[in-house]
Amino acid sequence: MTQVTRAAILRGVSRQPYRTSFYRRLAVLLPLAVLLYATLAGLVLADNAANRGVTYTPGEQPIAWADVPQLGVNLYGIQNEADPANVTRTLEMARDLGARFARIQMPWEDVEIHARGDFEDRRAPAAPKSAWQKYDFILAEAARRGIAPIVRLDRPPAWARQRALATPEFQARKAVNGAATGPPDDYADYAHFVGAVVRHYKGQLRFIQIWNEPNLMDEWNGQRPSPSEFLALLKAAYQSAKAADPAVVVLFPSLSPTDGLDVTAPYTDLDFLDEIYTLGGAPFFDIMSAQAYGLGQPPDEHRYIRPRTDSWRRPIDSRIDVSRVVLLREVMEQHGDAGKAIWISEFGYVVDSPAIPAEKRFTWGAPVTPAQQAEYTIGQLERARREWPWLGVMNVWFLRWGGPPPDPRDPTQLFALVTRDYQPTPAYTALQAYMAHGAVAGPGAHAWNHPAVQAGPGAQAWTIRFTGASLALRGAPGPIEFAFDGGTAQQRNPDPEGGPVTLATGLPDGEHTVTLRIPNGAPALFLVGRAQPLAWLWVIAPIVLLLGLAAVGALSVSRQTR
Repeated sequence: MTQVTRAAILRGVSRQPYRTSFYRRLAVLLPLAVLLYATLAGLVLADNAANRGVTYTPGEQPIAWADVPQLGVNLYGIQNEADPANVTRTLEMARDLGARFARIQMPWEDVEIHARGDFEDRRAPAAPKSAWQKYDFILAEAARRGIAPIVRLDRPPAWARQRALATPEFQARKAVNGAATGPPDDYADYAHFVGAVVRHYKGQLRFIQIWNEPNLMDEWNGQRPSPSEFLALLKAAYQSAKAADPAVVVLFPSLSPTDGLDVTAPYTDLDFLDEIYTLGGAPFFDIMSAQAYGLGQPPDEHRYIRPRTDSWRRPIDSRIDVSRVVLLREVMEQHGDAGKAIWISEFGYVVDSPAIPAEKRFTWGAPVTPAQQAEYTIGQLERARREWPWLGVMNVWFLRWGGPPPDPRDPTQLFALVTRDYQPTPAYTALQAYMAHGAVAGPGAHAWNHPAVQAGPGAQAWTIRFTGASLALRGAPGPIEFAFDGGTAQQRNPDPEGGPVTLATGLPDGEHTVTLRIPNGAPALFLVGRAQPLAWLWVIAPIVLLLGLAAVGALSVSRQTR
């Protein structure tokens, strides 16, 4: 045995105890690291579910068009009612429900029917009439009942899309979906129509929605949806509307919540909106719209991701049900557009029925019972008030099926709050009672004209109902006298530097009423805060787990390099 061989053997023998010790320690450290990583991942998921999108601390200023009456309804097919009495009765039921907004469709093909600038309806040649006539009646009846219309403008007439109608892509989609449509050949034609509508109803119509679901092929002439092309359409329509009436408020169209894997819906709503912002679309709408269908899920569903077994390309995906609006809001915030409100264009739950065939039963997610429809609809309104101060009007889909009767096999009819013969469902009755309770402000910064602020009792006095754990006023012009929940009256002086004056903190995190008397006049706004459950956990626990992982790593490295 050579001297070199002998030295190598001796070195190997001398290292054997260290190697044994290292592997034993590694056998302990590796499972510990896995446990710490798994715990950290679980904590992140729990934090995501508990706190994502939830507002606890109010911002500095109210969000434009968020402090409005909360409830609206979709008046599906009301423009197709042959009997004006049905229009009146439908609007009366909307008013009696407590809705203060009504979203209706004004199809372009039903107003500017025959040619650009031609607003006469000659589809019955023997009895020509103004194409505005029925919409004049609908909007006048809504105004008489204190309901503000939100008018959706889409569906071009045939004369405006001759090239699109002839394409094989559109013909293929039309064969599958008879309601398929798309933009006009010349966007200037649509802009002209939008301007004509706004000009015709100046002083009567405040809110218009430009197009609908432009991220779907069936809304884009069977072609792949194009954010850049849609932005050109939006910009032209926005500028035309504002030229006709600077006071008109333009809503972005509600995008279809999709996963982007369907060939007919190749853009997710999140990707489509992100590209609109990247292309510079923020200046061309005043309010964001969103769909918020429950798809059978309860309204307190806070999960934002879901495992998938139907696509190996995307084993984990975002959810598209109740909480989807939070993800849309995050896109707005990422692009610096947090000062705009989101209005829900459509939300609701479809009721189960044995009349619906099995292949159509889950078209709108899992159907629910009539009692669940009532509970879930109110629960979604409550969640929005409790968590999302950036959310304004929520339009239930829908009040009543208007116009010709639906196909008995179509489950869409089972969203209705009112039957065809005007009988209220349990959801209608429950919503009516909920709205009768009155407006309540949730966490956030709110303008003084918020519906939860009521004048009186007495002069220079107000009552605010809110849900939260703290209340402050900003911009109070003088001493403030106040009392919470009928308790002892207190007094605060205004901040000399104009900062907020805190009236209460640490209140039970529920509904409260404060009465105020400010002899020098009303403050500018009020701020409601909410206590975050287990706030310490979401800060301390990740730090502890990360320190534990760092320690495990350090021990592993130190043993390995010894």
